Amino acid sequence: MVEVLKSFEQVAGRFNPLVLIVPGLVIVVLGLFVWLGGLGFRRVLFALLGAATGGTTALLAVNENGMIAGISALAAALLAAVFQRAFTALLLGLLSLVTSFVILAHPYLDEYRGTLIAGQNLSRSPKLTVRDSLSVAHAYGLDVKDGVRQAAGRLTPVQWAIIAAATAGMLTLGALFQSLGGALSCATLGTTMVFAGLLLLVVFKGSAPVGRLADRPAFYGLVFAGMAAFGTLEQLTLCRRAEQHKPKAKSGKSKPGKEESKRSWRNR
Repeated sequence: MVEVLKSFEQVAGRFNPLVLIVPGLVIVVLGLFVWLGGLGFRRVLFALLGAATGGTTALLAVNENGMIAGISALAAALLAAVFQRAFTALLLGLLSLVTSFVILAHPYLDEYRGTLIAGQNLSRSPKLTVRDSLSVAHAYGLDVKDGVRQAAGRLTPVQWAIIAAATAGMLTLGALFQSLGGALSCATLGTTMVFAGLLLLVVFKGSAPVGRLADRPAFYGLVFAGMAAFGTLEQLTLCRRAEQHKPKAKSGKSKPGKEESKRSWRNR
C-alpha cells in the first residue's frame, strides 16, 4: 500500500491544481470546524455524515448506481438527524472499526504493491486536465480498495474478534454516553479530515509526505491521538457550559409566573 501511495505522489505532481488544492483546503477548513465545534452542530453534521455514509455505502454495494446512492444518502441523512444517539454510536463504532483494522492489518497493507506504476498509461503532457486527473485518482482509489480487500482476507479470526470487540465497545460507549461519544467521534473525525486535507496539499507541493509517515508511524500516531483528545475535551467543556446556561434561562422565566400566581391568590 505504501508503494501505491508513493506512486500516487509522483503522478499527483502532474494533476490540475483544482483537483488537489481546492478539496484539500475545503477538507482542512471543515475538519477544523468538526474537530473543535462539531458537537454544537451535531444535528446538521450528523445529517451530512449520514448522507455521505449512506451514499458511499450504496455506491460500493450496487456498483455505482447513482439513483440508488442518492435515495440511500437522503434516507441516511434523515435517520441520522432524527436518531442522533443511535447515529453517534454507529459513527463511533465505525471509526473504531477503521482504526483497529488499520492497526492490525498494517503488515498486510504494507505488502500490497498494487498494479499501477507512476506514469503508466498517462499522456506525455507535463500537466493533466481536470478530467484526466480525476480519472487517474479514481484508478488509484480502486487500487487502494483492492489492497484493503486483500488485507481483510488475510486477517485471522482472532484479529477479527479483536476488531469486533473494539467496535462493540465504542458502540456501547456512544449509546450510553451521548455527549462523550459525540465529542469523541467529532474530534476523531475532524482530526482525520485535517490530516487528509493537509496530506493532499503537501502532496501537490511535492514534499512526498507518504514516506515520512511510513518512516515514523508512532510519532504521527501520537500526534493524531493528542489532537483527538484535545478536541474531545474542548467540545465536552463547551457542551457542558451550553447545557448549564439553558436551565438558568428556563428557571428565570418560571419565577415571574410563580410570583404572579401568588399575588393573584393574595388579592382574592
